[in-house]
Amino acid sequence: MQKQGRLVIVTVIVVLVIIGMVVGLRMSSSPVEEAIPEVNLDAVQAQMDAGDYVGARDALEQVVASNAEDAEAYFLLGLTYFNLEEYEKARESFVRTLELDSDRSAAVHHNLGVLAYQIGDMETAVTEFKTAIEADANDPDSHYQLGAAYLQMASTTSDVALLAKAEAEFKQVLTLAPGKPEALVGLGTLYMSQNKVVEATTLLEQAVEENPEMREALFALGIAYFSSGETVLAKQTLQRFLDTDPPTRWAEEAQDILAQIVP
Repeated sequence: MQKQGRLVIVTVIVVLVIIGMVVGLRMSSSPVEEAIPEVNLDAVQAQMDAGDYVGARDALEQVVASNAEDAEAYFLLGLTYFNLEEYEKARESFVRTLELDSDRSAAVHHNLGVLAYQIGDMETAVTEFKTAIEADANDPDSHYQLGAAYLQMASTTSDVALLAKAEAEFKQVLTLAPGKPEALVGLGTLYMSQNKVVEATTLLEQAVEENPEMREALFALGIAYFSSGETVLAKQTLQRFLDTDPPTRWAEEAQDILAQIVP
């Protein structure tokens, strides 16, 4: 069976700063009866790829109004609602997708976990990611997101058991997808929280090597260098981070660290 697509939010906790990136992937499906009015789902996907989520939403709402059995359209509609921050509508669309096509369980529960994570409901996020893993135990994305949820929960509770669970999930990701930068950053961040600076630095350097423009990796590595007294490397790395034009809040944090480095 062809692997189903999913909404993947690569969310990395970097010293208690959450940096989110949304990537929408169209999932495969069997042919469905054409809706009236006719809407080409490939054209809708192109709109989404171009960032026109309003146009895509409007087109998909026409599709499901005419064909309430189109699981693909509901899945894509969930993606558009998510990107437009209409989270409850996104949840309803993903649930409807699962009602129409149970084979999409892994993708839908992954997305429901992402939605819960986005609104800060970590307990629901954990439940959904676990369900996604039950449906597809070899999916590194769901293991990664589960680890990120555990790490977020640990950051607010200081629960070492949650840190251990997060570590196990990140390591599982690296078993399934060796060198995956997001998992390297997640594990590196976890080690930084435990003052394992050497171990963290090694992982974060690998993450930057795998993805030189990854903001999360650059930011976390800059902090690791600063923490270990490698001020020259910290300055260079944080400047590279700023060159990626990050959001204002994260840029200000990097600039505050740079201000502490004596020229």
